Amino acid sequence: MGDSESESTLHNNSLWWLACGMLALLANSWIILSITAKQQKHKPLELLLCFLAGTHILMAAVPLTTYAVVQLRRESSDYDWNESICKVFVSTYYTLALATCFTVASLSYHRMWMVRWPVNYRLSNAKKQALHAVMGIWMVSFILSTLPSIGWHNNGERYYARGCQFIVSKIGLGFGVCFSLLLLGGIVMGLVCVGITFYQTLWAHRRRRQCHHQRAEEASSCSSSAHTTFNVPAIVVEDVRGKRRSSLDGSESAKTSLQMTNLISAIVFLYDTLTGVPILVSIQFSL
Repeated sequence: MGDSESESTLHNNSLWWLACGMLALLANSWIILSITAKQQKHKPLELLLCFLAGTHILMAAVPLTTYAVVQLRRESSDYDWNESICKVFVSTYYTLALATCFTVASLSYHRMWMVRWPVNYRLSNAKKQALHAVMGIWMVSFILSTLPSIGWHNNGERYYARGCQFIVSKIGLGFGVCFSLLLLGGIVMGLVCVGITFYQTLWAHRRRRQCHHQRAEEASSCSSSAHTTFNVPAIVVEDVRGKRRSSLDGSESAKTSLQMTNLISAIVFLYDTLTGVPILVSIQFSL
């Protein structure tokens, strides 16, 4: 009786996972199309948002769908996990989990950099640095998550010997510690950068409000300086070859800046609340 109930629950959960995966595919595909459809120069934050949406698409298309399909086939036939499928599932799941965490942290870092040091942000070729960050994120995530498939796992009871035990404690202590530290570092970095961004934003609004009260008595220099603290206008910069060009990255109105800050902060807090912290807690209890 208990086995039939658990199988029925697992069957229903697998169907829900497939439905959620399809919804994630559609939602994130729409996000990518919405950003790429703009006939304008794409900013670094927009590129990072596209990469984050692409990571979610891969998470729904590969590990989530693989796990749900295997569970459904196990109920209808004698099919079960094998070594190859389990290794592919574990490698892709942990690669995408780390890539998601690091991409969210990179989004938070770029937003902090853009708000806290806007001129330096525009002079440092932020788009190129964002692309380099994405390449580094995927390289580190792929290398670490592939190691269990090529031998870095518990040799006493291998995680693919009976079914597919993809919990880090079943894979190996070394992998679990490294994955936990990297995940914790990404979560802490995202939260710290969001905190600095909000502090800078609130400080700029408070400074602007104080200067508005003094406008009737003092010159408008205070107001302009407070305005440039949060909203830096377009400037002309000179590169190392002496070529002068207009730099638009970081030139936002106060309303747009606040909306982008709220969007990035919401992404960071939603990820930490729904994904990052629960994964970290489950890992700590399983070790």
